[in-house]
Amino acid sequence: MVRAVLLACCLPVLAFGQQSDRSDTDPGLTSVPDIRFDEKIYDFGVSGQREKILHEFGFANVGEGVLIVKTVRSSCGCIATVLSSEEIRPGDRGAIKATFETGEYEGKQKKTIRVFSNDPDEPEIHLDITGVIKAEVAIEPEFVYFGDIGKGETVARTLKLIQIGEDELRLNRLEVAEKYFTARVSRLEGGQNKGFQIDVILGANAPVGRFAEAMTLHTNLKKHPRIDIPLYGNVLGRIRVKPQMMSLGTLKKGSVAPARLEVACTDHNGFSVMKAVPSAPCLAADVTRLEDGKFEITFRVRENAPSSRLAGEISVFTDDPDERLIIVPIYGLWTLAVFEASP
Repeated sequence: MVRAVLLACCLPVLAFGQQSDRSDTDPGLTSVPDIRFDEKIYDFGVSGQREKILHEFGFANVGEGVLIVKTVRSSCGCIATVLSSEEIRPGDRGAIKATFETGEYEGKQKKTIRVFSNDPDEPEIHLDITGVIKAEVAIEPEFVYFGDIGKGETVARTLKLIQIGEDELRLNRLEVAEKYFTARVSRLEGGQNKGFQIDVILGANAPVGRFAEAMTLHTNLKKHPRIDIPLYGNVLGRIRVKPQMMSLGTLKKGSVAPARLEVACTDHNGFSVMKAVPSAPCLAADVTRLEDGKFEITFRVRENAPSSRLAGEISVFTDDPDERLIIVPIYGLWTLAVFEASP
């Protein structure tokens, strides 16, 4: 009798109306999808630039519920689309087409496609496209920056056009703005690199101000028949403006900005600032000549100005033949006057 009582105490006890929590008693709980890809990584090996790499990632629904591909997202430079229906029944297959345009990419690459579905175990799956992209030609540097140059100076910069691929590189023609630039071409000597050295020379006749030009190289390469190389810099005149970018901060209407613009000359020859004109009509600019020959420009917000932000410029007019107009970017914010509370 004692043994029988002990066994009875060890049996599980279910309250009235209580059901077991085993999922196999409810067939609806097992009807879930299960997405399985044939592969999650595709290595295209070695490719060239400006190629289009295509690949399809096949998958199957090995679950018992309907699989729904909700969305597909891909890395920059890669496009992914669902070829099959977005709803895949149990046992059916689907595919995701990936297109990777190599463009100007170079070196080892990895592009990722993110697939979102209603698979409860793997709601997000990553597919990777990997490989190496080799260029036919390399440019060092990719642009030519001359920096700040004094008027009348002659400045030279050098770049290299280097052969990377197996095909022999030939430079058929070179185009540059001959009015201000000249270029000398020579073959690279010594070392392992094959190609050309190009010396770009900015002449002393370059006008004052910022410039942005381009040099065009015409080659025998099918994928790179034309290569454009930016050339930019700034030719400085004798007039200097400080600061070169003006920030007025936050001002009240009718107030004068604490920040000032200084206009000076690098030599002893006289010059004059004729006027300063803001691009915003609600901003006024006053020009004052200082004792040392410099000029100071102060700013104030007009009383009737609406509350707003300013992102414009100041046009400074001088009598210098090379720099009759100087543009200075200016920023600021003005608001309504602040009223003090009554005591």
